[in-house]
Amino acid sequence: MTELVHWQTPIAEGCFQVGHRRPQSLLQCNTYLRTFHGKERLHWCVDPGSQVDYPIIRKHLKAHVGDLTAIRLFSINHQDPDVVGNLTFLTRENPNLAGLTSEDTWRLVRHLNLRPKRMYYTNKVGEETLKLANGHRIQLLPTPFCHFRGAVAYYDPENQVLFTGDLFGGLNKPGRVQLYGEEADWPGIAQFHQIYMPSRLAVAFAIRQIQALRPAVKVIAPQHGFVLQGDIMHVVMDRLLKLPMGMDLLPKELDERYFKKYAEVFQEVLAMAGVQLGRDQVLQRLQRLPKTHKLHRYIKVGQSQAALARHGIVALALLVEELTREQAKTFESLLKHVTLELCLQHKVPLPQLGVGVDEGAGE
Repeated sequence: MTELVHWQTPIAEGCFQVGHRRPQSLLQCNTYLRTFHGKERLHWCVDPGSQVDYPIIRKHLKAHVGDLTAIRLFSINHQDPDVVGNLTFLTRENPNLAGLTSEDTWRLVRHLNLRPKRMYYTNKVGEETLKLANGHRIQLLPTPFCHFRGAVAYYDPENQVLFTGDLFGGLNKPGRVQLYGEEADWPGIAQFHQIYMPSRLAVAFAIRQIQALRPAVKVIAPQHGFVLQGDIMHVVMDRLLKLPMGMDLLPKELDERYFKKYAEVFQEVLAMAGVQLGRDQVLQRLQRLPKTHKLHRYIKVGQSQAALARHGIVALALLVEELTREQAKTFESLLKHVTLELCLQHKVPLPQLGVGVDEGAGE
């Protein structure tokens, strides 16, 4: 599916994903536009997105609304720059723009020196629903610690679309940038939550609230990854209720509990790198490391093989860093993705690989 189709194809009536899909990136950023029809059109921009993508997002927004001054409302789930970065530009181009978020979030976002015409704070609206001037409603659903204390999801009960921010977000395989999530995308969703969500308890609390919404949610629109609908949406919710994440993955006995599985992942990563670079070249690269290199604290390198010695969660990150040094970005993205997927398959905590931070700006 091409980018052109993405931003022109509604996920519900009057609702579009207008962000920029990057085939070379493992982390897609979604911005949404919801247009309410009636006596007066009202355009609502959800999670305006990263400044890296602003030229593309601006083009898509203008194609739908004409002039950016036609947008009346923005909402933000939390304060991360990939969510709020474009507010700097939007509020300059549209001085009449009003905003919707929690006070906890705005306390941090305001340091971007933004000046919307008006702010509505979700914790001070006084009701669970914000009534818009043209009669439509936005239902407010706080999702604390998913992944920020002040995070808020926004429900459009008319279209039964829930905008969830980072909750239900996911990493994607290189080049896999279709709009809707499928079974093959579950590993990336699980990886994302294990990296960015603080605990299963926080996510489970949010999911229970979502499942209680009436009318029932038909579409989940996260700020990263894929839009979820139908059976896969319910499958993902059920799986996340059981998935350990964040603090659940930091037991004191981490190394002892998972060493054997990390050792298997270590060998599989070496094999994957060997397919791409050559087995001998991979081994020689490790053999040539200076004795003072950090990897020597965690691995053993012999004449014919290398093996994990301790602390797999640390060793894997260092291994990927070393094997991808001075290699093409496509190989780096691939090896990171494979390593995370292998860890997920072996049910071990995920190493910090910096997924999604190395893609070039403006590509």
